Amino acid sequence: MKTVLGFDSWTGGAHNFARLVPALREKGYDLKLLHIGSWGGDTCRPAEEIIGELIVRDVSYYGGKNLLSILEIEKPSVVLFLSNDVFAHRAFNRYCRLRDVPSIHAYHGLVGIQATEGTKIYKANPINQIGYVLNRVPKALMRVWPLYIDSLIRTRASLTEWFRFLSDIVNLALGKYIRFAASDSKTNACIVYTQTDVHHAQTKYGYATDEVHIVGNPDLGTFGLSEEMLSVGSSGTSDRVNEVIYIDTGLIYAGMVFSGAEDFRLHLTNISYKLADQGLKLAIKLHPDHYRTNFPKEILSCGIRVVANDDFIPTLLKCRAAMVEPSTAALIPALVGLPLLMVSFGKLKDQKYGNILMDYPRASLLTDIEMAMTTIAEIEDRDSSNLKEWIKSNSGPLPAEEMPNRVSEVIKQVIEQ
Repeated sequence: MKTVLGFDSWTGGAHNFARLVPALREKGYDLKLLHIGSWGGDTCRPAEEIIGELIVRDVSYYGGKNLLSILEIEKPSVVLFLSNDVFAHRAFNRYCRLRDVPSIHAYHGLVGIQATEGTKIYKANPINQIGYVLNRVPKALMRVWPLYIDSLIRTRASLTEWFRFLSDIVNLALGKYIRFAASDSKTNACIVYTQTDVHHAQTKYGYATDEVHIVGNPDLGTFGLSEEMLSVGSSGTSDRVNEVIYIDTGLIYAGMVFSGAEDFRLHLTNISYKLADQGLKLAIKLHPDHYRTNFPKEILSCGIRVVANDDFIPTLLKCRAAMVEPSTAALIPALVGLPLLMVSFGKLKDQKYGNILMDYPRASLLTDIEMAMTTIAEIEDRDSSNLKEWIKSNSGPLPAEEMPNRVSEVIKQVIEQ
């Protein structure tokens, strides 16, 4: 069988690769994931493991060989990335070009949820940002920067590419949003969930129209959102409970907005108290990063219900509204048809949102938490005759369960070119 080699910095995104294994196997391709977690981002993983049906190997599995040597050992027909902005991924992409191995960038979320046209997606918290950067300096100095420099040398990089390397280091340290990707971020093809992200792929990475492929949103299947459930949340409120679900993006783990877990906990408890004054209860869908800490238990102890993945859709089908930060998961309550309150108060008062959410017919920026119930009522009274058109544009190709097959078709096309 031909090999499709996934490359990532850790195993946190392994499920995005694992869902592709059966579809690729049917087409005669064997998918493996190579990651560099032992370099500092995921140090407790074994050298080799099986996640679902996916073979996952840390760089240490290869006994000290460098990434170029590993690429030559595996001899993949194509390399698959979930993101391609960081130096390690860009270096591996340069090695792919050096050895004439095609590569594909498969978006692992909806970028159009975020406001990507400005200078920053989120406001960096100065103290937390410093800690975030300092924590990554040893890995950068010992592993990542030498790797990238090696890739620049081996591929005879231009002076412009060397200057881009230095400017990216400065901008990343300052927490600045880099609007246009470096040339070595671009792969042979790009895969996005919906039509909305085609523009982003073209403007940020420079893809031509025929190089971007729309495959559907796997989150619909992951959370159990069937086609029949689309827009049902707009049908009335008589059978709904006065609960608002907050969808979190894990900002504290990226050095953004909040100074830490305690600061974010205070943010949530303040919301809970203010909602209670309006006759509403707060529930929260936490970002997966929180489950590596004691944070979920702390939130439960504050009287806030924590919603697990398998209870996410049932909660959406009975709650009154969703309160969101910009994340791919924020699209799910919108597809259900719920009123959407985009958090724009407190430390998130300057937060910007992407066109997907801003154009949603049942969304409003919530600038004052004390106006939550009033805003929900106003949304419920709106004429949402264009809701189904919006859902059709942003759900992606259906059924969502066919997404892996669509991805495998793109991979096959790239390999056979």
